[in-house]
Amino acid sequence: MSNSLDRRSMLKSLTTMAAAPLLLSSFGCAVDRLLRPQLDETGISPFTLIGAGDQHCTLSLGARGRTASQVQKVLDADPSALAFAIGDLTHSGQTIEYQTYYNNTWGRFKDRTVFGIGNHDTMYALPRGAAYYAYTGAPKYYAKTLGNSWRVYMLTCMNATEGGVSFTEQLAWLKADLAEHSASHHILAMVHYPMFASVCEHHLKDMTSKPRVGPMWDALQGAGCEFVVSGHAHRWERLKPMLRDGTASNDGIRQFVVGTGGVKLRGIIQQHPNSEKILVEYGVVRYDLHPDRYEWKFINQFGVLRDSGSQACRKVLAPVGV
Repeated sequence: MSNSLDRRSMLKSLTTMAAAPLLLSSFGCAVDRLLRPQLDETGISPFTLIGAGDQHCTLSLGARGRTASQVQKVLDADPSALAFAIGDLTHSGQTIEYQTYYNNTWGRFKDRTVFGIGNHDTMYALPRGAAYYAYTGAPKYYAKTLGNSWRVYMLTCMNATEGGVSFTEQLAWLKADLAEHSASHHILAMVHYPMFASVCEHHLKDMTSKPRVGPMWDALQGAGCEFVVSGHAHRWERLKPMLRDGTASNDGIRQFVVGTGGVKLRGIIQQHPNSEKILVEYGVVRYDLHPDRYEWKFINQFGVLRDSGSQACRKVLAPVGV
């Protein structure tokens, strides 16, 4: 009798231990569900990107330190994952802001970060953008292949006088690279200014960036781009896939806005008609990129899952080399 009870007690303890991650997950401590790489039905582990824009590094750590910690957890759990920082890493674009204030939080995983430039990175310190480029080592625009089936385009919406580029030259490069890779890769892009976003209490105007982002949007859409990630607007926003004219369409590109890395957040005064989800809180977004779909999870600064979803890719990839 005693041995039987001991075995039952042991089994009960083991069952309780096995269930613990599920119980934690249901209360927002999403250890397994958010952090650990998961195989899909094909047996292929997805490629993971996690990050945000608009850290606006200054003396105060605050939310910037907590969002950096959420990124660090994912990178520690998945050695192949990469972080991204999509513009306005600092407030004034000064060397000390990158080397000290950014470096002590998001800079901890600098060597695993893909960088994009924002208007605050070029706004105040002269020459414009010089401290950003020196710290990150990033080109002004570039593309990177992620795993076997995705390619990310890091683009700039800063013109040459703002420490950016010739838009004509960038667009020509983008079209040429898309022509080479779009048949064999799913496409995503990152650029600081959103093409579409709701009107916030700070900007007090339509956030549509047609003059700067519009031509790139057309090129990306023609290549079957799945989604674009931006910052600049200080909140989380997910919008429906759209064409350049703002028409919702299954043939369009989905816009994500993730200006939530640490800057002061701003509320909404007019919601975009194709907006699906708005959260005015700090956090990071995780993208899991599969061969046939992408998944997103917006995780707030305290590690709680606040928005998630999955979207099938619109095209079937040709084998590499075909």
